[in-house]
Amino acid sequence: MAEELVSNYWSTKRVLKLISECEENGIDYKSVDNPFHENNPQLKIGNILWEYTQEELIEMEKCAADVVYFANKYCEVMTDEGIQKIALRDYQIQILREYQENRLNIFLAPRQCGKTITSSIFLLWYLIFNHDKTAMLMANIGDTAAELMDKIKTIMKGLPFFLKPGVLVYNVMTMKFDNGCRIMAKTTTKTSAIGFAVHFLYMDEFAHINENFIEAFFKSTYPTISSSKVSRIIITSTPNGENKFYKLYKAALDGENAFNPVRVDWWQVPGRDEAWKKTEIANLGSEESFNQEYGNQFLSSDKLLLDSKTLKRFKQNQKAFKHIELSPFDRSPVDYQKLVWHPSFDPTEAYTDPNLKIVISIDTSGGVGKDFSVFNIFKLVPMPLDVIKSKKFYETESDFFSLLQIGLYRSNIAQPEELKEILEIISTQVFDPEQCKIVLEMDFRGELLYEKCINGEKMFPEMFIYTKHTEASKTFKPGIKYSHKMKEKYCEDMKIAAKNYKIIPTELISITELSNFGMNSRGTYSSQLKNDDIAMTVVNLSALFEYTDFSDMVTEIYDTLPEKYRNEIEIKLNENNERFVQEGGTGATGNRSNSNRDLENFLLINSLFD
Repeated sequence: MAEELVSNYWSTKRVLKLISECEENGIDYKSVDNPFHENNPQLKIGNILWEYTQEELIEMEKCAADVVYFANKYCEVMTDEGIQKIALRDYQIQILREYQENRLNIFLAPRQCGKTITSSIFLLWYLIFNHDKTAMLMANIGDTAAELMDKIKTIMKGLPFFLKPGVLVYNVMTMKFDNGCRIMAKTTTKTSAIGFAVHFLYMDEFAHINENFIEAFFKSTYPTISSSKVSRIIITSTPNGENKFYKLYKAALDGENAFNPVRVDWWQVPGRDEAWKKTEIANLGSEESFNQEYGNQFLSSDKLLLDSKTLKRFKQNQKAFKHIELSPFDRSPVDYQKLVWHPSFDPTEAYTDPNLKIVISIDTSGGVGKDFSVFNIFKLVPMPLDVIKSKKFYETESDFFSLLQIGLYRSNIAQPEELKEILEIISTQVFDPEQCKIVLEMDFRGELLYEKCINGEKMFPEMFIYTKHTEASKTFKPGIKYSHKMKEKYCEDMKIAAKNYKIIPTELISITELSNFGMNSRGTYSSQLKNDDIAMTVVNLSALFEYTDFSDMVTEIYDTLPEKYRNEIEIKLNENNERFVQEGGTGATGNRSNSNRDLENFLLINSLFD
């Protein structure tokens, strides 16, 4: 009786023994008792008794808790060399983490970056470690939907037998498992999801689905799915103009919907650099075609300002900023919840730091829910030591210093009086006003903010940067004035400053805006996301570098630097002087471009917060 009971249970050891015996002896699985769905040894039949080892139970628990662990250890995918264990790229790990932590995700990606494989891994993980859930994957055409299902099947077949779900239904477009979970693949139409209780909706190439279908589908389906506290939605796509995908993605960035925005750029894929881009442009026939396929550009005719190497460096240092309660705001009625900080910077101790130099760059809006008013907050820091050592072109100490983004305030509803109150508290109570410099665009709203600040009791004119408002001007006035020509000049100057490590943005939306900022078809600089308010506060910094304000700030803190920084800077300056003498005084080093050395491991930013 005991032997009969044991024989009713299957185990990994027993399955492997059966497969080995059948292969060695040429036995057809149909002729023997087996645990395979439709006699396929890659599929586990549903509702069988399974005896797990202690090690397998531990692995099940680890996989259920962490999709990245599950993917790294057990998932096999189709590659150019055949089916192999997946080697997750850094951004794929991050995407899986985002998927696990957020119920609603919208993912902008170029072609051939592994977005469908990454999403397929997450879908299978969800189906294995849940009960009684329905997942629906949808695509713009039927072949794409079938291909997505096939990717999930391939990953499932490669799992060890103890992890495989028991299969009840296994069709081209449908699978159902013995844990009550099922997945269906469909072409997106107006009525695709009607009649189904969907717990997980995955929509691929969303921007390429018929716009009429998408609107009708969303109206009928999205409210039902989103109303559940456990439902999930993943939307992935390459861009395709300013359609529904664009609107959802932009709203996600602006915090106007509940979607978590996810983005991967072509230069994050290993092996893709400017040389690769040049070859692809030649193969595709135009830069516009490249932008459409790989550039993540909603308007493929635009020419982005920043190059891929600069943007890649920014992305490596990207952090989610967080709000911190600050006592100077305790007695103020203003809402400052939109004021967020780099996680390694503590604004509660900033006022007492005598060596802290702060730059606040400002772009103002009307506060009517459209454009944003932005206070972009930077800290003056020496460049990371590896960057200092690698520089080949420099003139003075200031060429070894950067502006590091540490804080951001962004609101499209704040009124001028609120903006004045928040700026006043930041610049005179969170920070020492003697250590603060403000760069303000002097359009109508900027001038209004300036007047309110100066007419108050706590701020004074010397806190603001003064510039020449026209090329012909001989006098300096507070703030910056942008003509078409001056805007173009400052944008190009910002490009050089960013490339040469003079500006280090670190916040998610800031980097996203800069990644979409460039020359549009009308010949002016703007962001494809419509809002370029953060990007313009970065452009404002060009005025700081053009005049003496930046070098003056460097001079004031230079002697307080840690010795390791001063030593390296002085070594470089001495080398420069020796070169100048050897070249008879003609070896000018005024070219501010950085060394050509590719500092791929530019993950040194946290040291600048020490």
